[in-house]
Amino acid sequence: MVETSKQDRMPYLLFLCENRILAQNIDGHVIDLGGLTKQNGTINWLLDGNKEKGENLKTEIEALEDIANKIDFLFLDGQFTSLPDISAEYKNKLTSAPSMEIVLNEPGDKPQESPTSGS
Repeated sequence: MVETSKQDRMPYLLFLCENRILAQNIDGHVIDLGGLTKQNGTINWLLDGNKEKGENLKTEIEALEDIANKIDFLFLDGQFTSLPDISAEYKNKLTSAPSMEIVLNEPGDKPQESPTSGS
């Protein structure tokens, strides 16, 4: 029987603030992932790091959900490694910004064989 080992799950917060897409990790560091525009009643967004995008979204929550569905742990972890922490710049603005918590699985867990008893 094959069982999957438990994966570590990492929580992050995504924010939309001042036409920017921001992410915060469990250490409180905040990074700028990309931009968004609001035009003619729709929201479009673009991530700087991988050029992933979303278009014609109706609400900020819909935009956050779309962003969350298009990023993974490796991308976000890499962005936190390479981008500067801008938490001081946004610390008083994030409490009122639209946000969403996401939990991403760390990679590396592989199926493991569980012992079987012979009868």
